[in-house]
Amino acid sequence: MEAKIQMNNEESKTLTFQSSRFGEFSVASEAVIYFTGGVIGFPKEERFVLLEHKPPFSWIHSIDNQDLAFVVVDGNAFGEGYSIPLPIGDPRLDLTETDEFAILVLVTVRPGPSLTTANLKAPLIVNLRNRKGVQIVIDDSRFSTRFPLWEEDSKKEPEKK
Repeated sequence: MEAKIQMNNEESKTLTFQSSRFGEFSVASEAVIYFTGGVIGFPKEERFVLLEHKPPFSWIHSIDNQDLAFVVVDGNAFGEGYSIPLPIGDPRLDLTETDEFAILVLVTVRPGPSLTTANLKAPLIVNLRNRKGVQIVIDDSRFSTRFPLWEEDSKKEPEKK
């Protein structure tokens, strides 16, 4: 389904799109994030919006494909150890050293919480100045495509009394 553009009373553009998970949504056109060349596996899907969900999770949802949405978490949640090279100068992103940016990490939700993982190897980088995004692949063995978000209770160290 093609997203519809409408004007609201304040003369700003609103996009209305359909989601197979959440029904019909309307968002300000300024909320759209443009991924030139799409994301890995979906090269034709270039327009997304970030939908807040239950913290720490959000959804990044395609505007043009009602079935395409990814669960994401803020990359800053992984602490200082998750220091990644920023694609400064990448023409798809137009990111400069002074720009504010967001790092979004894709999450694979599985039936058991201990099986839910984050892909630290291929985060989404969003330039907040121009709303352009890109997915990068990090060649660093410290980062996994299946980083566990939670440990099983039996693996945790017992609390000290």
